[in-house]
Amino acid sequence: MDWNWNETSIKLLYTSENLRTLLGTVCKKENEFTQYDFAMWCDNLTMVFGDDELNEYDSLALGIARAIECQWDLFWDEKELKKMDQSKLELPFSWFIEWSKELSE
Repeated sequence: MDWNWNETSIKLLYTSENLRTLLGTVCKKENEFTQYDFAMWCDNLTMVFGDDELNEYDSLALGIARAIECQWDLFWDEKELKKMDQSKLELPFSWFIEWSKELSE
């Protein structure tokens, strides 16, 4: 499969557990990566998971990764993104808290 990978500074394997770890890091405000990099990492995760048969936890993680990636695209207009320093852009912090809670339940 020829995926169109997004460049990201996050060099972790695309797994549900790493999504959980990254979300936890964002929620603790300990991330050394930008939210943009995280959104791109989530987009890559959705491509890895694709339409494969997933267990319940991986299906939940896929849904959350898609939500993060989609909300980034919806919140920030593509034309605006090209003009701005993406490392400074952020989604509402409360959203990450909710996604983290959902993944931990």
